[in-house]
Amino acid sequence: MIDYENIREVVGDFDVSSAIDVLVLAVVIFSTIRLLSGTRAMTPLRGGLALVLFAVLLGRVFDLTVINFVVENGLTVLIIAAAVVFQPELRRGLDRLGRTSLRDWLDRPERASNVDAVAAAAGQLSRDGHGGLIVFERETGLQDVIDTGIAVDAKITPELLVGIFFPNSPLHDMAVVIREDRVVAARCELPLAAELPRNSSRLGTRHRAAIGITEQTDALTVVVSEETGAISVARAGKLTHLNDEPGLRALLHRIFDAYASGRLSASSAKAGN
Repeated sequence: MIDYENIREVVGDFDVSSAIDVLVLAVVIFSTIRLLSGTRAMTPLRGGLALVLFAVLLGRVFDLTVINFVVENGLTVLIIAAAVVFQPELRRGLDRLGRTSLRDWLDRPERASNVDAVAAAAGQLSRDGHGGLIVFERETGLQDVIDTGIAVDAKITPELLVGIFFPNSPLHDMAVVIREDRVVAARCELPLAAELPRNSSRLGTRHRAAIGITEQTDALTVVVSEETGAISVARAGKLTHLNDEPGLRALLHRIFDAYASGRLSASSAKAGN
């Protein structure tokens, strides 16, 4: 049964000091999330925070003795454990924070604006008979993948991507990773697919890597076959073969338009709440 009297007491005791407490806590949580953004730790962290907040609310609203005891006595241990488990991500996050300007915090460019450049590069690679593997980072951070490659940090252009994958160039092996509106790294090593789609046993390492990263994250990959020039897109562990550059451009626009609309709808729903 809900203890309405307790709720009224809590609301009645809420003053300026309480507001400052809530604000400081919110800033700490937001800063932690910002530090860990761009890493795979972001997904389990969000899940852990949601679970802790749910337990706190459940225990307070229904006055559950056991849950309140666990929360009050275990929260410190959980924070320490999280700091130990996420140590590499926190270190990388602090490094990013030191190199981030105010503009980077306020300006979050849509990745869909770079679709045409990637599609043009894939089309040129296909016509030239050169292989290529391009990874779009989405919600799940790929910093651990980026760290395996060579930093680039350059604007996305067809010429840059085609040059990277030119045969025997220093960076042509493995994958390029795109974060927002930048090519952040090249020659990045990707995990290989655990299972291949049916009738795809003859896929090479490049395609297996394209599928593999999408099995473990929500990344999207564009892969061009060096042998056949075929263009494919991998997402959620599935490979879609395309006929040509216009087909790739249309598919990528649909995917990123839906992705942007989903993020906007989620933001609107949160604002409405």
